[in-house]
Amino acid sequence: MAKKGKTKGYNYYKEFMVVSNLIVKASNMLNEILHDHDLKNTDKKLAKLHEIERSADEQKHAMMNYLFSDFLPPIEREDIIDLASALDTVIDMIEDILRYIDMFQVPEITPEMLEFMEIIEKSALKMHDAVKELKNFKKPKALQETIIEINRYENLGDELYLESVKKLYIEKNDSLNPLDTVALIRIYDYFEKSCDSFEEAAEIISRIILKNS
Repeated sequence: MAKKGKTKGYNYYKEFMVVSNLIVKASNMLNEILHDHDLKNTDKKLAKLHEIERSADEQKHAMMNYLFSDFLPPIEREDIIDLASALDTVIDMIEDILRYIDMFQVPEITPEMLEFMEIIEKSALKMHDAVKELKNFKKPKALQETIIEINRYENLGDELYLESVKKLYIEKNDSLNPLDTVALIRIYDYFEKSCDSFEEAAEIISRIILKNS
């Protein structure tokens, strides 16, 4: 159960918001990169995206270091650790999308990738809303509504993944060799995993609500 005491000198809720802001920033940056795709500049853009991922890592490590010696955290230690890890994974998944686009040297961004990005950007904004509401977990109506929206976006991501892969096999585009097809499927995998990562973080927030209701 949540503790009534307040942690002096460190606000976990605010620190979680720092990370959720980084998630929004990373999703916006990736969206801009994909809309202005140029393989020649991907290395530089990947380095900028990695700076955001590294900032999230630093936030997580700082939180874990503080938690180690914190006598009375506002929610259970296990939940803080799990949510910190889940939010960090969200940013990792966003970065991995661009890593695989670069690794497979994808020359063009498909319409499906841009559809995925729209879902990811919306998920990022809803995750930020959820994190902002986390401190009100004992009055969870708004928080629960936001979690439902995140789950809805994850379902849209699942549907888009199935349709995107199916389309590759139905159209059997002559311009794509088998290696290109494999590359696109792997990249679609990472877009779908990115959508999943938001739902996984939302499930941890749901668990915090249930434990304290």
